[in-house]
Amino acid sequence: MSMFKWTKEADSFLIREWLNLRVVDIAQELGISRDAILRRARKLGIEKKPLDGKRPQYYDWTTEKDAILTKQFKDRSNKALALELGVSVQAVMHRMRKLGLSRGNDGTHHFQWTDESIATLLAFFGRGMTQQKIAEQLNISLAAVRRKIYSLGLSKTHHDNLQKKSFL
Repeated sequence: MSMFKWTKEADSFLIREWLNLRVVDIAQELGISRDAILRRARKLGIEKKPLDGKRPQYYDWTTEKDAILTKQFKDRSNKALALELGVSVQAVMHRMRKLGLSRGNDGTHHFQWTDESIATLLAFFGRGMTQQKIAEQLNISLAAVRRKIYSLGLSKTHHDNLQKKSFL
């Protein structure tokens, strides 16, 4: 495990963003653990976050911010939206969920697995085809393939796959 070297820039970022971002967001930005951020904050003598102030994930969402989010969420990343709106990435994700916004929800339903599509999945998987290729062949999302592989309890070993196929 490599040790993070605290620089003046990292310390400045921590001090500057302490009251603006959540600890996990600061940790993600610096590429280190949440605990490392908390230890450094104690070492620098940074005061604990005020309990009476609004925490970043509970921003006051205005109709203007909601309109920006609703209009731009499909074309821009959560990070870009967070920067523009002056909120955390987690706050953007929480608000999108609350407003019913989803980049993957275009009105279509989840893929409905049939006996035939499961048999095809098992055949492809048994031949060692990648999950991405299986998704392309079935014309469904990679996530749907991964969920089904997991729900069927398939593993990467050929022996386990043969047992699963004969069971099904």
